[in-house]
Amino acid sequence: MVFKFFSSAKSAEKRFRRYVGKPVVTNDGKVIGTVISIKLSRSDLRPVSITVRLGDGSTREFNVNDVNATFTADKVVFQKFSDEYSSLVNMYRNEVNSIRERLRDIMDKLNKLSDLLLQGGIKEDLYRDIRERLEKERVKWIRQCNDKIGAINDTLSEIDRKISDAERRKSELMIKQVVGDLGDDEKNELAGLDELLNQLRKVRSELLSLRMELEKECY
Repeated sequence: MVFKFFSSAKSAEKRFRRYVGKPVVTNDGKVIGTVISIKLSRSDLRPVSITVRLGDGSTREFNVNDVNATFTADKVVFQKFSDEYSSLVNMYRNEVNSIRERLRDIMDKLNKLSDLLLQGGIKEDLYRDIRERLEKERVKWIRQCNDKIGAINDTLSEIDRKISDAERRKSELMIKQVVGDLGDDEKNELAGLDELLNQLRKVRSELLSLRMELEKECY
């Protein structure tokens, strides 16, 4: 029984070791990166996690169940995958919408309050008291607006750096491709870099658009 277990373990290790260097793709075929290693469960020898070298050169370990990974002949497919960049844009978009709606709501109340004063529907001392409270609230949200613009600028700087690094690495690999010195792992990396650059540029454009929306509200 012990011999059978070790034999099965070696067989499983050999089977999954052949995926090292293979591409990891999303369900729609987008290249995420390449496999560095696969961790197997000690109890049933099934894969539990996959460490991937991403297109930007960083590494990340994914839980097999979380991404619903499937192992095909020449690649690993993540059926469920939410990349950090899309999540980041969605987070900023929700925050921008919240700030924008709050500032517009305050301005709407200030305008209605002024109309009410002109129509003689409110005493001046009460008007001043309510207006002062609304202005304080508005200042608070403008401060949050400016803080969010600063956070988006920091993220844009990080994305610009990643774009520069990816472009430099892509140039290195393309030179190797021209001279016929590009290995299989590097071919997968090159494909992943193209996907990464497209994604980063799209995220950069979306963040610039969100920043412009905030600037209209803050200034």
